Amino acid sequence: MAKLEISPLVPKPEFDMMYYMDIAGETRIDGDVMEDFEEFWDKWAHNCLNAYELKNPEGSGNFVLIFLDKEVEDTIEGVWQDSPTHGLLFHALAITMVMSTAQGFVPELADGKCAPLPRPGQGVLDAFKDLGLTWNAEGTVNRKYAVLTPYPYTGGCEVCYMSADCPKSTVRKQS
Repeated sequence: MAKLEISPLVPKPEFDMMYYMDIAGETRIDGDVMEDFEEFWDKWAHNCLNAYELKNPEGSGNFVLIFLDKEVEDTIEGVWQDSPTHGLLFHALAITMVMSTAQGFVPELADGKCAPLPRPGQGVLDAFKDLGLTWNAEGTVNRKYAVLTPYPYTGGCEVCYMSADCPKSTVRKQS
């Protein structure tokens, strides 16, 4: 694969309370926590949220990469140390931000479709390196809150690197 062109995108996450509560597994959220969320949501969206198009200049094989800076991970870890319950809620907030951003770029995700993780070729690995990221063999990146998925949408489980182990996989071999 050719060297991928890395183009910054403008992320525009939208906070949807029902979507957040689904991710958090909660049926209600305390008002004080919601006030805290607003401060962190705004700060993270403006200062810590990154979105890039990784484009193959030779044609197919384009991706969107979204991630939150390590600062967010450190903040959530600090909240977790003070209150594991609040830490879990802030963890879900970060996931909501990344996935809401992904839905803005790949509308099929908002329709309940999965964000398949592609098997990273050398072009993706080089782009990660250029962005100061590291791909791990188990299919993760060195940012806790990150999404890499085909752009535009090209399918779900059938194109996903994790389909063999994912509990939601529709192509996993049944034993």
